[in-house]
Amino acid sequence: MKAEINIALREFHSSIRSKRFVITLASYLFMIFFFTYSIRDELIQRAGQAEVAYTSLPLTGVDGNIVITPLSLSTTSNLSAILIFGSILGITLGADSINREIEDGTIKVLLSHPLYRDHLITGKFLGNALSLGLMISVGFVFSIDYLLLLGIPIDGSSLIRSLIAAFVTLVYTTIFLSMGIAFSSLLKRSEISTLVAIVFVIFLILVYPLVSPTLASKLVGEKPYCPSEYNENKIDSCIAMKEWEKKRLLWKKRLLTLTPTYHYGSLITYVFSGDELTQDYIPLEESLSLGVTSLLIFLNELILPLALAYIRFATMDLN
Repeated sequence: MKAEINIALREFHSSIRSKRFVITLASYLFMIFFFTYSIRDELIQRAGQAEVAYTSLPLTGVDGNIVITPLSLSTTSNLSAILIFGSILGITLGADSINREIEDGTIKVLLSHPLYRDHLITGKFLGNALSLGLMISVGFVFSIDYLLLLGIPIDGSSLIRSLIAAFVTLVYTTIFLSMGIAFSSLLKRSEISTLVAIVFVIFLILVYPLVSPTLASKLVGEKPYCPSEYNENKIDSCIAMKEWEKKRLLWKKRLLTLTPTYHYGSLITYVFSGDELTQDYIPLEESLSLGVTSLLIFLNELILPLALAYIRFATMDLN
């Protein structure tokens, strides 16, 4: 375990001093400020208030009833920045973690010590995960401080749930870190693996959600005809339209469940979920129990690429 910790600390110091990390962190904080500032008046107006409202989370394909407080509104409003910058930083941190060591020849120096190959991957994963945790923590503190500067009180329930949301965000970003390490072990050149990783993440979080509705329509089949004005003899055609739309939405959901962004949006929705009758948060244990399936899929998406990287690296020729 000591070997993994030493490699993790080495990787952590290396990553946070890189221009890539500094630029991404600065861009991330700017986007948080931009999104929060754009709803500044609404945040001030909602100070000390809580309301359950139907909300759709962008880029995730997820919607539901959540409790709207200044802190929960700020957190969900910043979701787009987290989805984009968190995933890009995560996958790029991992995309050159293995093959660059091979290109520079430092891998042989590392493995000349009493160190197994799986220790190296574990250490690199933990070190870069610490870097992602630092970015998320800075963004979280920045959001809290901005609300306090506006004179908006922070309620305890929203603070606890925002901390849970921050942990979920960390898991989300480490999924892409795991994918990046897999790319780094599969592709020999670090430039190619980084480029492929960036194209992959853009497709997964931006392109795929946009084409999913069209693909779902193709899978359901041709859209039935429903006249704008119909009598009792033509009502069947409109029922057919309703059935077609129901199937289309079902297929759209099935397609989106293949992406980490969908499950991330689901977990965030569950964390902040509210009851319309009480106009308050659903008990935490109940809301978290609703997200067990998404959490299990989340963990599988984290473990599988990392397992692939372990298998590949164990048999890789380091010359």
